[in-house]
Amino acid sequence: MKYINLNKYKFFKIIKHINRIRYNFFKLFKSLNLKSYGFKNFYKFFSFKKHQFRKFYKYPDIRIYNFRKFYKYLDIRIYNFRKFYKFFGFKYHQKTPIYFATVVIFIGFLYLFTPIFYSYDKSKIENIICNDQSIKCVIDGKIKYKFYPTPRIKITNLIIKDTLKKENILLKSNNVIIKISIKNLLDKKKHNFTKIKLSNFEINFNVANLKKYKNIFKKKANFIPVSLSKGKIVFFDGKNYIATIDEVNSDLMFKTSLVETSISGKFLNDDIRISINSEQVDNQDSIKVILKMPKLKLITKAYFFDLKKDEKNTSGNIFIKLNKNKLKAVFDYKDNQVIIRKSQLSNAYANGTIQGKINFLPYFIFDLDVNLNNINFTKLYNSFLALDKKKQQKIFQINNKINGNLILSSDKIYSNYNLIESFESRVEFINGSILIEQLLLNLGKLGAADLLGSINNDGKINHFKFESNVFVDNQKKFLSKFGIYKKRNISSNFFVSGNLDFNNQKITFYEVLGNKKINKENIVFMEKEFNSLLLEDGYKNLFHFPKFKEFIKIIMTE
Repeated sequence: MKYINLNKYKFFKIIKHINRIRYNFFKLFKSLNLKSYGFKNFYKFFSFKKHQFRKFYKYPDIRIYNFRKFYKYLDIRIYNFRKFYKFFGFKYHQKTPIYFATVVIFIGFLYLFTPIFYSYDKSKIENIICNDQSIKCVIDGKIKYKFYPTPRIKITNLIIKDTLKKENILLKSNNVIIKISIKNLLDKKKHNFTKIKLSNFEINFNVANLKKYKNIFKKKANFIPVSLSKGKIVFFDGKNYIATIDEVNSDLMFKTSLVETSISGKFLNDDIRISINSEQVDNQDSIKVILKMPKLKLITKAYFFDLKKDEKNTSGNIFIKLNKNKLKAVFDYKDNQVIIRKSQLSNAYANGTIQGKINFLPYFIFDLDVNLNNINFTKLYNSFLALDKKKQQKIFQINNKINGNLILSSDKIYSNYNLIESFESRVEFINGSILIEQLLLNLGKLGAADLLGSINNDGKINHFKFESNVFVDNQKKFLSKFGIYKKRNISSNFFVSGNLDFNNQKITFYEVLGNKKINKENIVFMEKEFNSLLLEDGYKNLFHFPKFKEFIKIIMTE
């Protein structure tokens, strides 16, 4: 810039001189009267017809000239422009982009940093987070502005309470971030909050208030998208603790007449993923829920919608898949219960229908009537035998969170020897134990049998205590079925009580009655034969009819 010092030149004097010349020229032009001059007489001397230009045309023939000598001066490569650049000082302008970028960054930083000097009213921030009358936000910590990595407001110790029962804390979060749009950042009144992020949180979810929670999201368009991370959801039924989902991450998106929620976490030592879409169509609310537990191989899809006649009652349909087991059902939801009105159950072993009441989460509580059209017992038993010893024992170890009543029946049983044609049963699940209140077995023309008992899981010993009655209607067919030909008459009623130890795979008979009570010595003999024939190889021969036939034949002929 030292060679081009623009301050040395007085441009205003130059311009003034140019204006003076222009003024004098126009003054001279006005003094000239072109009409007073006879240019017509002058034009006649320029009659092109009088002159012959053919003689002159031969001189402009460019072919007679050699321009190659002239071309070499047009080659810019022979000129050294570096001296020219040096004269104008272009090397001093190479850092201009850096200066410009530095100014832009500084202005941007100043723009992002300025809101740090603003003061934020807690009540206004609380209203931004909780803009519903049924919940109230309380900020018990500090509010700070942060510009990195994006403009945001950071809050510590946020508490959300129920406005009707202020002692009920719905949510607590140690760290809350409210993201701010970069637009209108300097005007605090025009701040646009784009997202709320909560971390290290705890949500207390009372299943008895499910309807109330849904009403919180009635004004969907007024909510800011919410993201939750590193927290837990605790489920209650009134004041009773139910279960907890740990390591929860969730996103809530609010659109016009639509709420989208996704939840992931840990539940019952398994990963759980829940997707919830709440939508309003024709003034009717509907909710779509998808639940997945990969390790358990459980998929649940449910669609809920409100009945117009009764807003407190919800109906819908559900699809549940657990391994190869599938259930499709139409249900009503009322008083925190799912009432199955119509359903279809199918798997690799049976198909039928289910009716009754059920709660899937967080406790599995049910009161069901399962009516199977048929069951393939042979296929079911072979699948059980294919499991290793540890997995076979775990089948009888029921989770203590599963409780309820089950009425189970089948109109047809398929097996290799068709000893049992159908059955009916009533079973109760209580804190990990199974109580068989009634099991009626239809033996066809042979007769019938019943079974009562319980499978107790106390952590160390897993066993089945039972009592059974066998009723013989046709003695001749019964004896022929088991290959007993020496006896003509047997008791029409047998009673047996005992205990089956699943851990040690051993049976013990307490009492055996026929026409008369069997003595202790014969009972010990029966135990020995049963364990050697039916339990010697584990459960392989427990329901194998030829082995059971051999056992009956031995004790009947002794």
